[in-house]
Amino acid sequence: RMNTIKELPDSNIRDRYVRFEAWLRENGAYFEQLELREYDVPESMQEGEDNSNDNVHNDDSGIDSFCEEKKESATYDVASDDSSNNKLSEMRGVYSKTNIPPNTVCLAVPRKCLITVEMGQETEIGRQLLSADLDLDAPKHIYLMIYILQDRLNPNSFFKPYYDILPKKLSNMPIFWNTQELMNLQGSYLLTQIADRIEAIEDDYRTICEVCPQLSSIASLEDFKWARMCVCSRNFGLQMDGNRTSAMVPHADMLNHYRPRETKWTFDDDKQAFTITTLQTIQPGSQIFDSYGQKCNHRFLLNYGFAVENNTEIDGFCPNEVPIELTLSASDPLHDRKLEFWCREESPYVKRIRVCISNNENTKMLFSMLRVLGTDEKEFDSITTTSTASSTVLTRNNAIISANGGSGCMSYRTCRDIRFPLSLRNEKAALSHLRVLLWNALSLYPTTLAQDNIRLADSKNFPAFSNARHAVIQVRGEKEVLHYYEELATTALRLIDLQSEDDFDASIKSLEGMGTHHLIVRYCSDVIGAIRRKEQRQQRLAMPRGGTSTLAYPSFH
Repeated sequence: RMNTIKELPDSNIRDRYVRFEAWLRENGAYFEQLELREYDVPESMQEGEDNSNDNVHNDDSGIDSFCEEKKESATYDVASDDSSNNKLSEMRGVYSKTNIPPNTVCLAVPRKCLITVEMGQETEIGRQLLSADLDLDAPKHIYLMIYILQDRLNPNSFFKPYYDILPKKLSNMPIFWNTQELMNLQGSYLLTQIADRIEAIEDDYRTICEVCPQLSSIASLEDFKWARMCVCSRNFGLQMDGNRTSAMVPHADMLNHYRPRETKWTFDDDKQAFTITTLQTIQPGSQIFDSYGQKCNHRFLLNYGFAVENNTEIDGFCPNEVPIELTLSASDPLHDRKLEFWCREESPYVKRIRVCISNNENTKMLFSMLRVLGTDEKEFDSITTTSTASSTVLTRNNAIISANGGSGCMSYRTCRDIRFPLSLRNEKAALSHLRVLLWNALSLYPTTLAQDNIRLADSKNFPAFSNARHAVIQVRGEKEVLHYYEELATTALRLIDLQSEDDFDASIKSLEGMGTHHLIVRYCSDVIGAIRRKEQRQQRLAMPRGGTSTLAYPSFH
């Protein structure tokens, strides 16, 4: 169920909220059409407890399951006495008290209530950091963190009511997960990203302490980590006084995520206030959302502490991604020749490309690199040897084409630029290599996609908004992408080997009838079909050609 501020059972928490809202009103904030509400949450989400035998809310609990995501899932101290074990786990949201029409400013927070990067830079530590010109992981975040960590120690701070309602622990953030929780991400590259984030935060803390030793007396490493994730999940990038900055905006940072967006926000120079404006009618009692943007779940989970169960846009596009790692094979007879081309323009030897179910730029780069890895000597020569003609043309794909009307030979600048298939043989080699990479990636997970779906149907052991559930949502999304590309590769390889055009055309129609993803159908029809027709035409004409011309191929993958 949901409690308004006045209905909160614990007086300590209730009083903090009351003081917070009073502080905002006294300083000119406007939010009269809004109210904060707190959710009761399952015992399984209480910190340090096993969630394996706990129940969750029923469907009529008041939580719109999976339609909203909480960054307010965290632990708050109820009693000021740290010896007390009385702790409350909370999730909060902002709700409408009345009917709010479109284009209505429903929240305005005056500039004086914002904490900005510039305020952090004006502190003693901030000035020292500016002078030292350090290479930090997230400089703007650092200055916000410095201000908060230092100012919160002042019992008379202007921002004390705001500090009092910030979560004291961020147990929903993966950098704070325990070993058991992290095991739910086994097989995912997100584990590496979590470790990298922790290392970056620790490096920043040590680096700053070397220049500003007083930081260690203000904040421990754990305090620094808390501040980093608090700022990461709550700051807004703003334009103020003609400059780009970041700011902590009390109250506005309590809006949860939903897409498509229902509100928009900005810093209004005329009002000298941060404002949130509705884009549609908000009904009384409805939660008011902010959109954190179109993101892959790994970004939501790493930075905000949640994953969206149905992370799909209105047009059906899902931004969930999975990284695929590519490198030259040491056993490739052309390894040494390919090495320079593979690493041209300081490109790394090991390339990691994040792909989603799409034909976007990353997908095209993936197929380009796969084609390079699959080239034989003749094909490699055709993409790296520039014609000796006196005139050449640079295409939009970074390919250099002979302009003498001769061979049509094409030379590419980098391994990222081969946006057209080279030959049936090469495309088959590229698809075969991709399929092996996908099988290897899927083998790293201890569960299958089907098992993940079963786990997500188990609301007892994987309750809504729990870390365990968010982890399963993340790995399931990765597997969905991997299975999509595995289906694409397997389907295309089958169609490549068909002997007759009638069989090929019939197979394309069959794919459409079976509901195969339209991008897979398009790749097979346009790309594989074009190569088949071209090579069959060449065989019929029995006219050998010098080099491998790709000018007539469709621009797909």
